[in-house]
Amino acid sequence: MTEHGVRGLDVGEPAPAAPDDLPLVDPRRRMSGRPGSSPVLATAYDEVCERVADEALMQISEPGAPRVPFPVRPVVSVLHPRAEPELRRRVQSVVGSLEKLVRAYPDDPELQDFLAVPETLHRWIMRGQAAGRLGIDYCRLDLLGATLGTARVLEFNPSSPGGVISTGMLNRFWRESSLAPVLAAWAPAPAPFEGEHWFADWLLGFGRSRGVPDDGRPIGLFHASKSTKFELDLVARQLAARGRETVFIRADDADAARDVRLGYFKFIPMELDEVPGWDRFCARLLDGTIAAPNPLGARWVAENKLCLAALSDPRFRRLFDPAEIAHLDALVPYGRKLGDGIDAAEVLRRRDELVLKAPYSFHGRDVHLGAECDPDAWERIVTAHRGWLVQERVQAGAVDADDGTYLHDLVAPVLDGRVIGYSARMSAGPVLNGARGGGAYAIFGPHPLGNAVPSPLR
Repeated sequence: MTEHGVRGLDVGEPAPAAPDDLPLVDPRRRMSGRPGSSPVLATAYDEVCERVADEALMQISEPGAPRVPFPVRPVVSVLHPRAEPELRRRVQSVVGSLEKLVRAYPDDPELQDFLAVPETLHRWIMRGQAAGRLGIDYCRLDLLGATLGTARVLEFNPSSPGGVISTGMLNRFWRESSLAPVLAAWAPAPAPFEGEHWFADWLLGFGRSRGVPDDGRPIGLFHASKSTKFELDLVARQLAARGRETVFIRADDADAARDVRLGYFKFIPMELDEVPGWDRFCARLLDGTIAAPNPLGARWVAENKLCLAALSDPRFRRLFDPAEIAHLDALVPYGRKLGDGIDAAEVLRRRDELVLKAPYSFHGRDVHLGAECDPDAWERIVTAHRGWLVQERVQAGAVDADDGTYLHDLVAPVLDGRVIGYSARMSAGPVLNGARGGGAYAIFGPHPLGNAVPSPLR
């Protein structure tokens, strides 16, 4: 355990903080495909699109929806070399604080009452504590903001690796295109998530660390009955390249998992009616006869968007040390639980500056921006959703593409306590999500993403 309680994080010697007015993206190292802007970029873009088609890289979609190619856009940029180290430091620290929430949950009645995790999930979290299986192995952070000082984390996702695998592939395609000489000068060190087999290698290493024998048994890719298997298709592809067989298994099909000792479980708590049928599967996750990253407590606590309110609410600052609180203040936006931390009258009064989100949701569902609602609609939404997350609205950064200007976010996946890459999603509308189209744009880190975080002044 190292600083801030994050595994694998070495922040090195204390360094002067980077100025908060630094842009996240280096304006000197950005290229966009506006008409006539760059013949080299245009050629490279065509090459990347060919790779997307050849590799059958598909867009995230709703279950049952038609599959379409991953929507790459002709935009490439590099994070600011002084802003990125401090951003990374904050991101890794905040994941450590989120892990503290996960570990505090079983012994903290106030936190349990605040998060209001459904009972069908709560019971497995409590059993996970007894099994010593509470922690965060993998988590994706979705951020908005244009500068270091305005960057805020809007969401944690400890379940779904597909978008991260896809954007890592996309960055690799750009590096192997005609743009390679430019990127070699701008961002010389490939990020870990750009590797061809990074997720498979990590999962296999996770199994070895849990005593799973390398005996060639199939690796289970577990999912709910209504879940999209997009993420798991990409995991299976990487494992196959490492010579490992995979089997897709519904979490309620315990017999199909009889011989499985290692797996990955993809589930966002939306269809809770299925969970009571998973008793045998969940029990095996807890007793260790199936080794799978991100135990149930990590998923079902960290996936709850009210964690963002808990990380912001003064009542729970008792869980964190001063350094952690400083990073929370810097990166976590104002958030409260509707009816328990902020009343409806205040939410109605501050309509233009607030957003309302369901505790468990995905693909941008159940997200209501007050500024996009008329007063009557906002009142109906607020009245109907006591217990939801109330969050300050954060202004997204903007980027020029080939067909206009788009809003974009910044995605930072964290694996075993360290950032492994960066990516961005674009949208013409105010809600940014990979399943809503708009496209992806490649963002590269200016420094190697090893364990040590460099000084922001380098």
